[in-house]
Amino acid sequence: MIVDINGKGPVSEEGEICSIAFRSDIDGLKIKENSDLPYKSTTDYAHMCGHDGHMTIMMTFIAFLQKKLDKIPSNK
Repeated sequence: MIVDINGKGPVSEEGEICSIAFRSDIDGLKIKENSDLPYKSTTDYAHMCGHDGHMTIMMTFIAFLQKKLDKIPSNK
C-alpha cells in the first residue's frame, strides 16, 4: 500500500519538497507452533507475526498526519 500525503502548509522556502518513506512489515514468520489449543494451526507452523500491530501503528500515524496537513509544506 502506498499513501501520498500532500501538505496544505506554506510552500517550502528551501526549494523542492523531499519525500519521507515509512514502512511497516506485514510478513508472517514461519515458526513451529507448540500448542495443544483447539484453535492451533492445522499445519506444523503458526502464523506468528506482528502485522496487526504494525498496521494499526501505521494507520494511526497516517491519521495523525492527515490532521496536521497545515503543518506539512505544500508542493506548489
